[in-house]
Amino acid sequence: MTEQHLFVTWRHPDGLIHPVGLLTQRVSAEAQEYEFVYLKKAETLDGFPLLPGLPDLHRLYADDELFPVFRKRQMPRQRPDYAEYVETLGLDLDTDPFEVMARNEGRKVTDRIEVFAPPHHTDDDNLTALFFARGVRHRERASDAVAGLQRGDRLNLIDDPANPVNPRAILINTRNNEPVGWIPNYLLETVQDLRELIGGDNISVTAEHVNPPQVEPYMRLICRLTAPWPENYEPLSGPEFQPIVS
Repeated sequence: MTEQHLFVTWRHPDGLIHPVGLLTQRVSAEAQEYEFVYLKKAETLDGFPLLPGLPDLHRLYADDELFPVFRKRQMPRQRPDYAEYVETLGLDLDTDPFEVMARNEGRKVTDRIEVFAPPHHTDDDNLTALFFARGVRHRERASDAVAGLQRGDRLNLIDDPANPVNPRAILINTRNNEPVGWIPNYLLETVQDLRELIGGDNISVTAEHVNPPQVEPYMRLICRLTAPWPENYEPLSGPEFQPIVS
């Protein structure tokens, strides 16, 4: 049996993104199953509307079909532009729909819900995570800087304490110090943990997939974070990421 997890987030009207749930897919040769549970952070967020079809904070939901609130975030494979769409995500046509949703972060313009996959522990004992550079359209000349990148190009992480939304924000710059966006909020704690445990020089961020300017700004640049996995380290394990029920 294989098991994949996606954290579910809610973007507050103030711009900050908070973890609110955990979605799990389990697949075996005989069947597949989905589970959803709210996280403890969801209990503390004023104004957070519970997800459609999942109205109980204190219930573990299970079904053999993906819950509708997430299923509607998956583009149907029969759409004529599906192949072009998965290409913009750097994926193959036969990629599992759950993995496609992990890569596109489950975004919809009609709500504030997104998803993301936790960092992956590789066979060679590294930590790796894929993510879209955030805020490309909000940085002057960022679009041009992204257009000049190629897969594998190294990127720099620069603290951005003057950021008006989040003083813990981290900028992503090219090696020539051209800004291309920001690290997603959900990875900030992981980056800070790694800086303390192994040192910032051991954290590598590279361009994984670069899309042309006609693609939506939020999908322009997929980055890959790689670092040695610290001994006994578990990312995204703080209190806000703990399920309300087990």
